[in-house]
Amino acid sequence: MRVVVPFGPRKLQGFIIGIKDSVDVESKKLKTIHEILDVTPVLNDELLKLGYWLTSETLCYMISAFQVMLPTAIKATYKKRLQLCKQEEIAPEILYLFQDKEAIDFEVIEQQPHLYRTIQQEIKNGTVEVVYQVKDKVQKKKQRVVQPELPEDKLELAAFELKSKKQQDVLYYFVENYKSAPLKVITEELQITDAPIKALVKKGFISEKYVEVYRNPYDDDDFEQTKPFPLTEEQKQVITPILSSITNETYNPFLLYGVTGSGKTEVYLQSIAAVLKKGKEAIVLVPEIALTPQMVDRFKGRFGSQVAVLHSALSVGEKYDEWRKILRKEVKVVVGARSAVFAPFENLGIIIIDEEHESSYKQEDNPRYHARDVAVWRGQYHKCPIVLGSATPTLESFARAKKGVYELLTMEKRMNEQALPTVEIVDMREELRDGNRSMFSKALHEKIADRLEKKEQMVLFLN
Repeated sequence: MRVVVPFGPRKLQGFIIGIKDSVDVESKKLKTIHEILDVTPVLNDELLKLGYWLTSETLCYMISAFQVMLPTAIKATYKKRLQLCKQEEIAPEILYLFQDKEAIDFEVIEQQPHLYRTIQQEIKNGTVEVVYQVKDKVQKKKQRVVQPELPEDKLELAAFELKSKKQQDVLYYFVENYKSAPLKVITEELQITDAPIKALVKKGFISEKYVEVYRNPYDDDDFEQTKPFPLTEEQKQVITPILSSITNETYNPFLLYGVTGSGKTEVYLQSIAAVLKKGKEAIVLVPEIALTPQMVDRFKGRFGSQVAVLHSALSVGEKYDEWRKILRKEVKVVVGARSAVFAPFENLGIIIIDEEHESSYKQEDNPRYHARDVAVWRGQYHKCPIVLGSATPTLESFARAKKGVYELLTMEKRMNEQALPTVEIVDMREELRDGNRSMFSKALHEKIADRLEKKEQMVLFLN
């Protein structure tokens, strides 16, 4: 649970990580918590234990370990303010700055440098004091909602007796749709301003209030729902041990070594479906560069509104709302980049890391963790399988699979049964010996000419 605590002259954000009945400290040395920021804890017991492990593993500060698990939106911002204490004793030129307010932003003082000395003296005298407000970076999004206050029959009678055509339209709208509705929806559908709404609120026929809504980066209705595809023999072979681990609720790390186009994603999707049937949750990590709309389509199309997505293209507010859906148990699947491994699920059934060889799973800043190591820790905690998928696994993962630390699952055939593209390595020294001083080899030049003749496109990578 996050709290605001006094720290010298400032107020800072801290975390309550435990409660004691007594301490070996003099009571006069203890300070009172200034403010409790959360109604319920933002870090569950598992994430607190994970924070201790991360602190020990990466030698980071404990506060850093906890903060990396939270969205940017609730990492505190600090605002410096000047608080009025003794109005009757303060210098008139300073009192004027307050203009009947109890506190002002310190920015106002910074714009009046000639008053600095006076302010310093007033602080010494105790007539004003500097305070630090701690706030979240993003506010919750609110929406104006209108709802009927009379029964349907009385609402229709009231509409009949009204003289205003626009007010009648509003009441008839609720007769036909007897439930609350966003103000924006009503005004757009009836092509009116909010004036008739306000008039009807005053008459007591309807009421309005602000309700919290999520910033939804994806409209779930836009995703075409898909059904599971029949599995190939290879897919059946690799998914069997994964499903067995899910059923038996045992920790098992798997290295899914499958060539590009072998159908690894369908194995992921059907494994997640098995997890959801057991009422459990799933985390899917995807490299930021691979988290494309097509990838999101695959998961949203299969699991719909049960999926939350976390990646850098979302605004701070959108990430915050996706994270809150997870915290409130409103979704069962998280698809995201590295930091999604800290999703606050409490009943994990599987963790999948796609393209596990990607270096982006390593955090360069403090705390310097590897998402794979965090996933393994959480898999052991929840007794659930970990699936590391790649067409080109890292050497350490492949070595662990060979030693039996990971169970190796192999997929060698492509879904469309097409052969993998051939790769030709050209020694440019031989080209020079043959008199070719161009930056293009003879073979590459011929291939480019061939594609251009066929009106096709090509991509050339330069290092």
